[in-house]
Amino acid sequence: MFAPRLGLLRRWLPASYDRRVDFELTPEMIEKIAFAMEDQDERFAIDVSTGELAPLAEAEGPAAEQFVPLPRWGPAEGFHLMQSFVSTLHNPVYRDLLSQALTAGKGVFRQFKDTLKQNREVERLWFHYKDRRLRSVVVAWYNASREARGLEKLAPEPEETEELVASDFSLSWGVRGHAEEVLRLDHDVFLELFPHDDPGQLEERYRERRAGLPSPSDPVSAMLVAETPAGELVGYAWGIMAGDDVHLAQLTVVLELRGIGLGEAILRRFLSDLRARGVRTLTTELEGKSLRSSTFFQSLGFAQRSEVLECSLDSLGF
Repeated sequence: MFAPRLGLLRRWLPASYDRRVDFELTPEMIEKIAFAMEDQDERFAIDVSTGELAPLAEAEGPAAEQFVPLPRWGPAEGFHLMQSFVSTLHNPVYRDLLSQALTAGKGVFRQFKDTLKQNREVERLWFHYKDRRLRSVVVAWYNASREARGLEKLAPEPEETEELVASDFSLSWGVRGHAEEVLRLDHDVFLELFPHDDPGQLEERYRERRAGLPSPSDPVSAMLVAETPAGELVGYAWGIMAGDDVHLAQLTVVLELRGIGLGEAILRRFLSDLRARGVRTLTTELEGKSLRSSTFFQSLGFAQRSEVLECSLDSLGF
């Protein structure tokens, strides 16, 4: 959750931020204030008693003491927000594309929006991120007044990332007609793990690793797939059952949807459903680039039980 300190919000707070504010900050009021803040043609002030908005020019004169200017939100703040959003993206494709849009110079806001439209899920993440940041600014502005009066601050809002992912994808058990896609994605993801290895040797290693592995539709395969509303496969967790234990052979999401929390949502559902079925232990093996995911797995309860090292004798320096 983005919870800015008051000192970091000075650039957004008007000089009169400590004036008494009596209206209740409901979700509807937050939305109304945030919408007015984004108006680039007019600045607004709010009646501290009623919560009614008025153009800043109309809030001057005898009634000025009754109004407080809303936090400033101009192009500079909007640009910094876009930069901040890009820094949070784990999806390398769209992180690079959006970074390029931000350095395009003229028309940077339009290019940023056009790039977002290329991926519906990243665009939804942006709107979600922007909404929560704007709400955080509004709440901090409101809390500044409450704190000045010795009142308790409003509690921060919980994150909604899991709900955001769940609203766009369905998770279902079984291969659901995606057997060939599962194997193709499994192959491609394995090759991604070793980008600097010899392609021929890598293909041979993949065949060796997958030799004897049951098919995705085999009864001993525990397959949880993620699909779009149109039924397209976008990710899965593939486990191999062995009594009360399961070995996670593959956890992956298609490249263009990585970094939005879908992989974590799949794994959490995979673990919780298997626990409900009586599975006691789940193991997995990390190798190549997936070694970077060790912290992620440990955050969900995994513990390191062994370590395998490999040495190429052809490259020995002695």
